[in-house]
Amino acid sequence: MATMTRVGVIGLGLMGSRIAENLYRAGLLTGVYNRSRAKAEDFHAKHPDVKVHSSPAELAADVNYIITVLSDDAAVSSVIEALLPHIKGKVIIEMSTISPTTSVSLAAKVSEAGGVMFDAPIMGTSVDVEQKRITVLVGGPRERYPEIEPILSATAGRVLYVGPNGFGLYMKLAGNMMLAAFINGLAEAINFAQRAGLSPEQITDLFLNISGTRSPSSSLKVPKMLSSDYSVQFALKHMRKDAEIMVREAQRLKVPLPLTSLVSSLYRMAEGLGLGDLDVSALIELYRKVSQG
Repeated sequence: MATMTRVGVIGLGLMGSRIAENLYRAGLLTGVYNRSRAKAEDFHAKHPDVKVHSSPAELAADVNYIITVLSDDAAVSSVIEALLPHIKGKVIIEMSTISPTTSVSLAAKVSEAGGVMFDAPIMGTSVDVEQKRITVLVGGPRERYPEIEPILSATAGRVLYVGPNGFGLYMKLAGNMMLAAFINGLAEAINFAQRAGLSPEQITDLFLNISGTRSPSSSLKVPKMLSSDYSVQFALKHMRKDAEIMVREAQRLKVPLPLTSLVSSLYRMAEGLGLGDLDVSALIELYRKVSQG
């Protein structure tokens, strides 16, 4: 596969740069593109044999598989629209978390242009990407899935085919729906416990060893909340964005999401306080700021 498959990555942010690194180590990556060229040049400085492309179209001309890891619906739509004239015979593996409705619409345009598009969102943090522990949830044409599974396996612990276009994103949103509420619950509970006078050691023992809610997320986020270490594993602004997508999709599906709607507002408030670029665990600062006394 390493001699036959040419993969390009568009988007070298927190997740994309790590995915690109894993693909490079697997011998699959040949080119990268990033809107701000500095990140692409930094990657090239470490890996001189990886070409930095000046546009998505130029990258598409040089590869047969294109991975996109971008911030939101607008960014993904802009890149896919730019690729459409150059996408015949190519495969797009779209790994961003965006609206399933948007993704399905873009996949149809890619198909009309002679290409194939999969949604392949990620379950896991940037640390999980580095350690190849993420799960990738794939939606798209079943008959073409076998050719992309080895590519995704180069950066993931598990690759799961979910169903047609959009299904990977629906599963991702359902998972993040629980996570968004859980992080908020942790923030509320830890702030409450601290205000009541419990020590950091007692709080850690409670949520990592005693409580029935202990989980990998607790292990990651409880220490960060207690130490106010908000180095980014998953940015708060991205959780806000995901929660807003959930609410919009639920309206389309005519599904009530009362708790998620409230949680979405809380993340929006936290972002308004300037916490958006910090780790999602920084949500606790919203509660600390509004606590009396």
